[in-house]
Amino acid sequence: MSRPAICVVVPVYKAAATLDRCVSSILTQQVDGGVCCVLVDDGSPDESGAMCDAWAARDDRVRVIHQEDLGVSCARNVGMKAADSEYLVFLDSDDALRPGALQAALDAQRSAPRDFVLWHYTTDERDPAPVTTGAETRPQNALARLWLDCLLAMPWNKLYRTQDAQSIQFNKEYTLGEDLQFVLDYITLLGRSDPDFHYCVLQSPLTFYDCSRGGTLSTKYHTNYCEIWPEHFAKLNAACLQAHCPPEDLRPLHRAELTVFAEGVADILRRDPAPLSGLKWDKAAAALRCSWLRALLDQMRAERCYSPYYLPCRWRSLRLVYALAEAKRTHSPLFGKLDWAGYYLLAGRLRRD
Repeated sequence: MSRPAICVVVPVYKAAATLDRCVSSILTQQVDGGVCCVLVDDGSPDESGAMCDAWAARDDRVRVIHQEDLGVSCARNVGMKAADSEYLVFLDSDDALRPGALQAALDAQRSAPRDFVLWHYTTDERDPAPVTTGAETRPQNALARLWLDCLLAMPWNKLYRTQDAQSIQFNKEYTLGEDLQFVLDYITLLGRSDPDFHYCVLQSPLTFYDCSRGGTLSTKYHTNYCEIWPEHFAKLNAACLQAHCPPEDLRPLHRAELTVFAEGVADILRRDPAPLSGLKWDKAAAALRCSWLRALLDQMRAERCYSPYYLPCRWRSLRLVYALAEAKRTHSPLFGKLDWAGYYLLAGRLRRD
């Protein structure tokens, strides 16, 4: 029997409420060359594992792997290794593919065999927009813009060549942002084999991303947040430099990176479980002294790139960083006042665009 065109890898953990929707969205896809599915039950304490087995019992396109709770990165690595297909797609167990998604991605890939195909997503389960093959070709120097457009950092809106993807792995040491590392590693791999590849961005939202369920990794507090993101951003910035991304994309990228980091510093003061307030302040102060932050601020000064967090971080003022982040989080007008105060203190020497 010939291998299917696409294999969808799904890590499964405590997914009883959404698993049927997810798997059904895969198996109802009509794909030239066929589709299969690898469900990796990552030690789910609920009935998710039994539900996976039930799907495999009634559809031979489903393969189930059970393992102890080793984390989503390990689950994806195991599923990816088990894939025997031309192309590979990742999907989270609380999300779903829209009807026609995989064929649209496959058509785009076959129309541009050298390109890296990726697509938009929707948070509306009943999104009425039809799935089409309309696509935008972007050059390699659009890498920073892809991140800014929320298209780069996740693994589940992309079509991978299975053999290439199997030569790299998700880093199991990270508890946050490991998806970005994997995607950047894959892009590096593509560049080595085909230095002139492009990005093919499908305009239709092919994946339904369910953001209604609380407690996702992106909303949980991570005690090492301000250690992890500088590593991810350093790798992203190096890739953008290699790709010769234009200044008009690098400025907003660096501004966004500073925002992510500064608000992570503020989050230490708001949510860190340290028993003593002084320990939280010491940890947050240490984050503001990190060498990556100093280098980023120097780069932003050279680019004349303004951010409301620029002066508070340059001054290492925890109180100002926290005041800004809290004002933004609570939608207080104080944020705008502090923002413009910082801009005028710099006498307009840095750019807001």
